[in-house]
Amino acid sequence: MQSSSSGKKAFLVGITGMIGGGKSTATKILAELGAFTIQADQLAKRYTAPDSPILEELVELLGSEILDGEGKPDRKKIAELVFHDPKKLEGLNRLIHPRVRKDFLKILETDALGKLVIWEVPLLFETDAYTLCDATVAVDSDPEESISRTVSRDGVTKEDVLARIANQLPLLEKLKRADYTIRNRGNLETLREECKNLYATLLGRML
Repeated sequence: MQSSSSGKKAFLVGITGMIGGGKSTATKILAELGAFTIQADQLAKRYTAPDSPILEELVELLGSEILDGEGKPDRKKIAELVFHDPKKLEGLNRLIHPRVRKDFLKILETDALGKLVIWEVPLLFETDAYTLCDATVAVDSDPEESISRTVSRDGVTKEDVLARIANQLPLLEKLKRADYTIRNRGNLETLREECKNLYATLLGRML
């Protein structure tokens, strides 16, 4: 088990990879091993949920076409709009990211004190998120498999996935910038072994 201390700063590890590349699965495995995990996308979903606290700002930025029949935000409509319009995506990020960062820091400074924290961040290197980390990890996956997985998982077209990918750094660049790599080019057990090895390494760095 990892050591923890209520007064000790968390050891923060940012994990990223390409869309559909297995970073969420790797994060889940690391949680099972004992890590404290925070997912940036889960925190962000609060702001595009039906009871979004920034509904007025969303409509002002993106227009009323993002609303469903009950006048609530429709995530699929938002995604379709922003991933084909870089300016609107940039605006949405400016609106949501500072709020997500505030929520994240609150968790980091309370529940996560003294723990090994795995922070799943799709835009780890595209933003300044990596500068907060004690270490960074990129998941190495097969691009075509990752795209196919996303199409199946999200019910979107390949073109939609490619539009999302175009707004991120290439996978090779993420792998180059990361301190550690998890290979996800085999089966689940292979990925689990990769995560176990990484977990042991990260625990060693906390000592």
